[in-house]
Amino acid sequence: MALAGLLHQAVAAPNAIEERGLSLLHIFFKAGVAELNYMTALQNNCNRDNLYRSFIDPRYSVSASSFCSTYIQPTISSTTTATTTIAPAALGKRDFPATTYPPSRLSSACSCILTATPSPTTVVTTVVATVTVKTTPIACSVAIPIVKNGDFETGSLAPWSLTQVIPALPEYSQYLTVGVSSPGYGVSKYAFQANDQFASSYVEIDIAQSLTLCAGANYSFAVKFYMTDAHDGPQTFVEAFVDNSLIALSEASDASGPPIVWKTLTGSFTAGSAKPTLTIEFAATDYLAVQWGLDNVVVTPA
Repeated sequence: MALAGLLHQAVAAPNAIEERGLSLLHIFFKAGVAELNYMTALQNNCNRDNLYRSFIDPRYSVSASSFCSTYIQPTISSTTTATTTIAPAALGKRDFPATTYPPSRLSSACSCILTATPSPTTVVTTVVATVTVKTTPIACSVAIPIVKNGDFETGSLAPWSLTQVIPALPEYSQYLTVGVSSPGYGVSKYAFQANDQFASSYVEIDIAQSLTLCAGANYSFAVKFYMTDAHDGPQTFVEAFVDNSLIALSEASDASGPPIVWKTLTGSFTAGSAKPTLTIEFAATDYLAVQWGLDNVVVTPA
């Protein structure tokens, strides 16, 4: 438009051209350069609109360059992690007046003022793996046999101990005999045996042994026993305890005396501790003149 206006002036006033001489040629030259720059800008899509002029305004050019370097900066994502999209920073009016333009205008204006492609920004997302470690408790094991000297073949009571004897010894020792003696069950040489010849009104004999077990584990109990009495009536029995908890109880005997008949008493329990006490008890009432035998005491894992 500027070039067309100058041509119109030249046609309308030829004398003025002659009087001005080189000045007019200078005007034509400047107008031609301006028009050429304008056409070049159009070809490069760098239109000098309000946004572009704001970007190159000396008051805002530094802020505009800083913004554009981030706004059109390419992003390289890590190939091993997910990438979070980076949103462009908001344009503040205090930096430069470019807050009302669409992204396409911003990208175009930024491309015009940047002389080189900004270095790409690498965005790396670190993935932290959570590993759950399950701790397996150390397996508990116990020495076998669990019951020591359960067959009494050592010929002595240890490590068993007498924990209760009623009537108390030695007052009635001439009538009540308690200890390891022969014969035992089957081919066994020894067994624990008790004989109340006095026929006391109440007899109780307890033997006990401390065991080593796995707390919380299940176990089975078994023992061979016999009992006889001189009177009819079911008033003689054998029972077993682990830490005062009853685990086995025989049927009451109503035998009238020998012969000796060995039977099996069984039970089960869960160890409440690693060092429980096993107690086996003989009991009789009402002047029975009773005799007991005990052999092959075993505790095994269930």
